[in-house]
Amino acid sequence: MSEHSGHLSLFARKLGDETAPPLIILHGLLGTSDNWQSLGKRFAETHSVHVLDQRNHGRSPQYASHQYDDMASDLRAYMDTENLQTASILGHSMGGKTALQFAHEHPEQIDRLVIADMAARAYTPHHTPIFDALLTAPIAQAQSRGEVESHIMSQLQDPGMVAFLMKNLRREKSGGFTWRPNLPVLAASLDSVVGSVELNTNTLPTLLIYGGQSDYVGAADLQFFDERCLQLETHEIPEAGHWLHASHPDEFFEVVFDFLNGN
Repeated sequence: MSEHSGHLSLFARKLGDETAPPLIILHGLLGTSDNWQSLGKRFAETHSVHVLDQRNHGRSPQYASHQYDDMASDLRAYMDTENLQTASILGHSMGGKTALQFAHEHPEQIDRLVIADMAARAYTPHHTPIFDALLTAPIAQAQSRGEVESHIMSQLQDPGMVAFLMKNLRREKSGGFTWRPNLPVLAASLDSVVGSVELNTNTLPTLLIYGGQSDYVGAADLQFFDERCLQLETHEIPEAGHWLHASHPDEFFEVVFDFLNGN
C-alpha cells in the first residue's frame, strides 16, 4: 500500500510524575515499549516518561503503511493528545530514524534529542533471515513456546537475538500463538525501514550515543551529524554493539541522564 495513513493512536507506558519534563522513548524494529521499562523507570526520576509502541509493533495499531513520515505523524498526534507542546525524544535504531524525521519536520517541538546507534543514511537491508525465521515458525500449531523458540534458534543460531524476538510471542486463549508485530507489513517495508531520512540544520541540543562494536555509526555519520546539529554531543561506548542500552545499561543511562538534565 503506497498511500499513508495520516496517524494512528499509539499505545504508551507512562512512568514518573506527570508534571515533570516529558521524555518520549521510541524502540527499534521488532522491539516494544517493554524493552525500555527498566531504563524508563530510571529516567522517571527526573522526567515524565512516555515509552511508546510504534505502529505495527507491540500493542499499537497495525496498518499497511510503515514509513518514517507515518511514524512522525503518529508521534505528533500522540503529543497533541497528551497536550505536550514540547518533549525530549530518545530513539534507538528505527526509533532513532523516527526521531530524526520528527526533528526534520517539527524541531520546535523537541527540547533535547537523543539518537542511539543510528544515522540518517540508508543501510543495506540485512533483516531478511530474521523475518524468514519468524514467518515460518509454527505458531498456530505449537503447543509450547519452546517449540517456536527451537525453530527460530535453528534458523538464526543467535541466543541473544532469539530471546529478544521471543518477547513478541503471545499465546492465544483459543490455542497456539501469534506475533505481536505486523510481520508481513514490516517484511514488505524493510527497504523503507533501512532507508534514509532527511535532517535540516538545527540548533537542537542533540546527543548521539553509539556502540564502538556496531557498524551503524561511522566517521562519515559523525561528520553528517556535526554539520546538521549545531549543538551536538557524542558518546561512544567502546565495547557495545547495536543494542547498547541492553548490554551497557548503566553507562547508557548515566550519559543520557546527564545530557537530559543539562549536566
